[in-house]
This record gives sequence, C-alpha cells and structure tokens, in this order.
Amino acid sequence: MKFYPFITLSLQTVVAFSALAGSALSLVWLEGRQAAAPLPSQRMWNEGAPLVVVDAGHGGHDGGAVANGVIEKNMSLDIAKRVTKELEAAGVRVVMTRSGDRFLSLDERAALAGTHGAAAFVSVHLNTEGAGSEAEGIETYFAESQPLSARQRMPAGATQGQGAGGSAEFAGTVQRLVCGATKAVDRGIKARDYAVVARAVCPAVLVECGFITNERESARLKEAGYRDRVAEGIARGVVLFLQTQQGKGPVIAAVVK
Repeated sequence: MKFYPFITLSLQTVVAFSALAGSALSLVWLEGRQAAAPLPSQRMWNEGAPLVVVDAGHGGHDGGAVANGVIEKNMSLDIAKRVTKELEAAGVRVVMTRSGDRFLSLDERAALAGTHGAAAFVSVHLNTEGAGSEAEGIETYFAESQPLSARQRMPAGATQGQGAGGSAEFAGTVQRLVCGATKAVDRGIKARDYAVVARAVCPAVLVECGFITNERESARLKEAGYRDRVAEGIARGVVLFLQTQQGKGPVIAAVVK
C-alpha cells in the first residue's frame, strides 16, 4: 500500500500528458484540414465583413523580374485576382491596389490600407535568384517595425498587435497554409522592413510565391491549376488569421507582392 500514492501520481501524470498530446494532435489535424480542404462554400461573413487590401506587385513601367518567359508584374496580377476571388467567395470585402497594368508607388499602395480601414494587407510577388539558380519555394515577409508616420496614421485605440507584432503571426499563418496547399518548399517567414508592408497601418505581409529563375518552379507557376492552389493557400491563411483576430480589434491587411 505504501506504493499507492506513487502509482496514483504516475497515473495522473500519464493522463495529463495524454491530454496535452491529444490537444496538440487536434491542432495539427485541424490545421491539416484547413490546408487540404477548399475554402467553405458558405460565406463566413455577411454583415460587418472585414476588408482586405490585395496588392499585385509592380505594374506599368515597373515590370519586376523577368525569367524563363515570366514577367513578374503579369503573374503577380494573375495570382492577386485569384486570391481576390477566393476571399470574396468567403464573404471578405476586398480592395485591389491595381486590377490592370498600371504603376503605383509603394506609398500609394500602403496608404490604401488606411484609406479603406483595412483589416489586413497582402502583397503578392515572385522571387528570383540569379540565372540557373536552384533556389525554390515560398517565403513570406513581414515588417518588424513601422515608421513613425505609419504609427501616427493607425486608428485611435489600435494596439501594437494590429501592426508589426500582429504581422508576424499573420505571416506564419499564411506561410503554413500556402505551403500546405501547394506542397512547395517552405522557406519560412522573414522579417524585412519593406516599405509596402512597413507603411501599412495594419498587420501586413508580402508573399514571394516562388522562384521564376528556377526552371521547374517557373514551369509549375505557368500552370493555371498551380496558381489556383497558390491563391487558395494565401486566401485560407488570410481567412484563418481574420477568424483568430475576432474580438481583438481591427483585422489585418495582407499584400501580395
């Protein structure tokens, strides 16, 4: 009988760790479901839907990168339109920085988040790394800090979590979901104070959707079906992030480079 307390404590410990393990597995399973399944057919918001700014990188005289028959400004616009379609189907309101081949400065793009009271800002781009490079995969950028001018434009009562701090969480969510949807190499999230995301008045991310300097990845990106999966993954990440922010104040704005 003297071993009874020890046995009881051991059993309690096993039960506790089993519960923790079960919770962790449940989270992994739920996120896996989110990555694998299409966005819900029903609209997730009807009234009071959040607004997201979707930014197609480059445009007009700024063509961006060119490699393997791909012009970045054209492909970023194509993916941004697909992201917009997915978000609108989920009931999210969307403003695109451009819907055609025109140039906007980085300040003009970022300013739209404040003009429209955006909850999130996503910028869509394509990556490059020298001719013949084997670099491939998707990576998502966020700004670690915001310039004073951006902080001064933040809505009254907004918190740091709605700016640079929230952007890190936003970037992580989008990165996981887009890599899950495409099975692309996961290059992770990276902190860079790029003007287009640093100057947005809400959490903002820039998604590098793949390397057009890599022949294999460039070939995949030329396929409409693969671009659909890229867009679906980005949209899932945005929707999931917006859902997690309910009750925390204004939601994030995401930019597509």
